[in-house]
Amino acid sequence: MAARTTPQQPIIDGIGSDPKAVEANAGRAGRALMKALDRAVSIQSSSIERYVNRLRRKNPGASPQEIQRLLDKRFLTVAGGSGAGAGAAAAVPGIGFFTGAAAIGAESLVFLDVVAVYTVASAYLRGVDIQDPERRRALILLVLLGSKGSAIVDTVVGDLGKSKGLPSVTTMSRFSAPTLGTLNNRLLRTALKQVTKRFRWAWLGKIMPLGIGAVAGTIANRRLAKRAITNARESLGAPPATFPTPEKPEKPEDVSD
Repeated sequence: MAARTTPQQPIIDGIGSDPKAVEANAGRAGRALMKALDRAVSIQSSSIERYVNRLRRKNPGASPQEIQRLLDKRFLTVAGGSGAGAGAAAAVPGIGFFTGAAAIGAESLVFLDVVAVYTVASAYLRGVDIQDPERRRALILLVLLGSKGSAIVDTVVGDLGKSKGLPSVTTMSRFSAPTLGTLNNRLLRTALKQVTKRFRWAWLGKIMPLGIGAVAGTIANRRLAKRAITNARESLGAPPATFPTPEKPEKPEDVSD
């Protein structure tokens, strides 16, 4: 019997392979991506909503476009900081190549987590339903892949004239659960190839000696982050002129966030 993908199962490839086998063949960056995606699936949507609503409360009168710019700025800051930390660790005398590479692998996992939060928050800002775990997975993969992800969406949806010119997330909102599962499988296979290639080059810069890795790590991650911001703009579309949801009042648990 063919394996099926459910919201709580790890994604398997299109031929029904064992998820453990897929993960084993994915490489370091590929495994980091799969773990980040699994965590993004399990994250509480209320946490993302509180994050965006907190930005709105702290910036009264700000438009959706201005809130998006704040999300972009925070994303770039956190992404660059994580890259510098891993690059500096790899350049510490005595750490060695393999230990440094392991530190960078952990940092890449953090970077992908940051991409996940940024993507889902940007989608929520546009009124996208972020309750469905598999929809969150698809959103993150779209932002990681950019135009390649959009092309896969177009392939899955078929030749629908009414979908031409619309952001990928708008087209994707019409997908049934089985179609969304098919889309995620295709997106993941492509993402495993692309992300592994991108992070391989980023790692080479981060393990340079004499402290250069810290600078290169920041530059590499900021470059990846800027690409993700561009991809998000293309896949999600521009922020709306007005907020699709009313601002929610502050709750006691939000104060410590």
